Amino acid sequence: MKTILFALITLVSGMAFANTGYGDAGCGLGAMVLGSEKGFKQVFAATTNGTSYSQTFGITTGTSNCSEGGLFKSAQQVPAYIELNKMALAKEAARGEGETLAGLSKLMGCDSADFGHQLKSNYNNIFVDSKMEPMEIQNRIMVVTKNSCGA
Repeated sequence: MKTILFALITLVSGMAFANTGYGDAGCGLGAMVLGSEKGFKQVFAATTNGTSYSQTFGITTGTSNCSEGGLFKSAQQVPAYIELNKMALAKEAARGEGETLAGLSKLMGCDSADFGHQLKSNYNNIFVDSKMEPMEIQNRIMVVTKNSCGA
């Protein structure tokens, strides 16, 4: 019975991953750079995913060729995302680009490039103080991006 159950789980899990856009290493930066080609490239893809933490981030946010939506599926989760990534968001907003910023733009239903440009242009109006609450940061971002975001 255990053998049959194991075989069934193996078969179903294999079918679930058969149509994904990445190889054995899974989603993440490694999959985006090295693709889904079989073989030794998947070792490099897995190493890239592991050392850059892009797979964990991608699964959480739904970026980096990982599942759509990730763990944060609604605008109600934006403050939690901001709280968890506040320092990275501030740095990336100053540059106008970055994976964390792209994840937030996706969460808020915004175009990533336009979102980054708007946050960079209005950085001093958004990130006024390092002790700001996530809701305050979210509200300031929404004011700046109100014409181009869905949230």
